[in-house]
Amino acid sequence: MTTLITEGLFRVDGDRTVLFASRRRSSGVVKFPAERPELFDGAPEIQDDIEAIELSTEGTLYTYTTQEFPPPLPYKGNRSPDVFKPYVVGFVELPEGVLVEALIVGAAPADLRIGQRLVSTTTNLETADGTSLVTFAFCPAADA
Repeated sequence: MTTLITEGLFRVDGDRTVLFASRRRSSGVVKFPAERPELFDGAPEIQDDIEAIELSTEGTLYTYTTQEFPPPLPYKGNRSPDVFKPYVVGFVELPEGVLVEALIVGAAPADLRIGQRLVSTTTNLETADGTSLVTFAFCPAADA
């Protein structure tokens, strides 16, 4: 059984992930994670202005960096230097005009370039107690 890192953030569609976002009808502004209309209780004009949308599964690498050491507490993963594995995180610009912060998988940092076409995918994260969780990520497009 697949356990998603959280519900309501994305869905898995084959080998891609589809991110759930929102758009303001009045301005066209797209937000990820999505604004939740129920948080604007007592403001029906705002609730009615927010529409749920799904984001594109392809975008371009806007910028990236590597995480070479365990994040500070309250990070719950294994903090041991011999167990921790460095990873790449970046911002992906999607056609909807939003930057999404995500893990970048399937490529060494030296093989990445700003403006490179990326596609959404999944990756597994392991918690300190050994639970495996599926989250969204991006990887280089096969034809890039």
